Order: sequence, then C-alpha cells, then structure tokens
Amino acid sequence: MNLSLQLVVDGVAIGVIYGLVGLALLMVYRSTGVLNFAQGEMAVFCTYIAWTLIVSLGVSLWLGFAATVAFAFVLGVLVERLVIRPAGSSHPLAVMIVTIGLFMVFNSFQRDWWPAGPKAFPSPFPAGTVDIGSARISAVSIGILIAAALVMLCLTFLFRMTRIGLAMRAVVDNPTASSLMGIGNHRIVSLGWGLASAVGAVAGMLAVNLLLLDPSTAYALLLFSFAALVLAGMTSPVGVVVCGVLLGLFNALASGFSIVGTELSIVVTLLALVVVLVVKPGGLFGKAPVIKV
Repeated sequence: MNLSLQLVVDGVAIGVIYGLVGLALLMVYRSTGVLNFAQGEMAVFCTYIAWTLIVSLGVSLWLGFAATVAFAFVLGVLVERLVIRPAGSSHPLAVMIVTIGLFMVFNSFQRDWWPAGPKAFPSPFPAGTVDIGSARISAVSIGILIAAALVMLCLTFLFRMTRIGLAMRAVVDNPTASSLMGIGNHRIVSLGWGLASAVGAVAGMLAVNLLLLDPSTAYALLLFSFAALVLAGMTSPVGVVVCGVLLGLFNALASGFSIVGTELSIVVTLLALVVVLVVKPGGLFGKAPVIKV
C-alpha cells in the first residue's frame, strides 16, 4: 500500500513536469504553427545556467531561480526574433529544420560547457517524508506538485484575466483579425516564445529534483511532453497537463511493479500512446474541426 501510493505520487509529480513542457510546446504551436523540437534542450540549458549561478557562483537559491526564469524568457524572445522569424518567411518545413538545428546547438553547448558528467542540483524542497495515513510520501514530490500547480494557476490568470492574455488568445484564434484590431502579432508571438521558454525552464528546474542534471535529461522531457501534446489532441492546455500526468503515472506504475523492466517501461508507455491514438486519432481532448459553409 505504502509503495503503491508513493509510486502514484512520484508518477504524478514527473507527469506534471511533462505537462508543463507540453504547455510550452502548445503555446508555441498554437501561436505560430511550429513544433519547437528544441524546447526540452532549452529547458535543460537554462537549468544548467541555474546550476552555474547557484553552485558555481554562490548565488542564493531563490535569486538563482528568478534570474534563470528571466534569462529563459529573454532567450525565448531572442530565438524567435533572430532565428525563427527569418526562417518563417520561407517554406514551413524550414522552421522545423531550424528547431532541430537548435536542438543540436543547445545540446552541444551543454556537453562542451559542462562536461563533467551528471550533476546534483540543489533542491528548494526538504529531503524528508510526509506521513499521509500509514504511508510516507517524499516531500520533494509534494513540493513539485505544489510548485507546478502554482505555475498553472499563474498561467490561467495570465490568459484569462489580463489584456496580454486576451491578445495572445486573439492572435492564436485569428491572426488576421487580431492584426486588423491593432494587436501587434509579431510582438505577441515573441512574448509567447519567451513565456514558453520560461515555463520550460521552471519545468527543467523541477525535473532535476527527481533526476540528475545531464544533457540526456532533455530527451525524456521532450519525448514524453511531445507525447502528452499529441495524446491531448494538440488543442487543450488542460488536456496536455492531464495526459502528461497519465503518462508519468503509467510509466511509474509499469516500472515500479515490475510489469516490465525499467528499460522497457518507456517503450510500453509509448505503445500505449499508439493504441490510444489508433482508437481515437484526434487525441483524448481533440475536437473535430467545424467548417462553416
């Protein structure tokens, strides 16, 4: 009982991280039609920046986190303006190739600048356990769940209660109409890239509380986050988070109860994704397109 509850909490904790990166992917995709294959690498790159500030330079933990989020936002804006926007004027396939190139660039930076192997990241959460009934749950997992919930609440407030969020939704729904209404589409798209990069950085800094900081961490982040995005139907923010949690939970239970070996748990998780998409190709939260005649 205790083991199963701990597995559930750990699976949900890593699942909400997949959901956060999936949200970052969704923000970029909905505003530009581009799948940013470098999203996971950008998140881990920013996490390395946080590690450098906190561990190497001795910056306080929370100041290092805040500085990293600000750096990630600026990085996202610069990537959109200097790389993505010029490439977008050519064939749409060019943008996809550019994001794959960015994936390789950020991965190379990580391996060249921080080559000493996996690194332990300082955690803001206590290392003990919390007793829930007769079960003991890791305080780190609970802390991750609370932090992810706060990020999602902030995003919900931004999109639903602010003029900037309204402008971002308008650009996503109808770029032509929003431009005619006086909204600067390019500025809003840059803001979306910056926000997506910042959310990805938060997800990366949360993920290394469960995993060691290593360039290969980005592969798992991108793989499962992209799977959550596709499984949700690439339309619903809530659906992306829910599907991320489902993937994290399924993976944790499959490996924890030795249904399959640890090495095969990822394969089984992705096979389950394929089965779901065969049954429901539009995703669990996808909506059929409505065409007015």
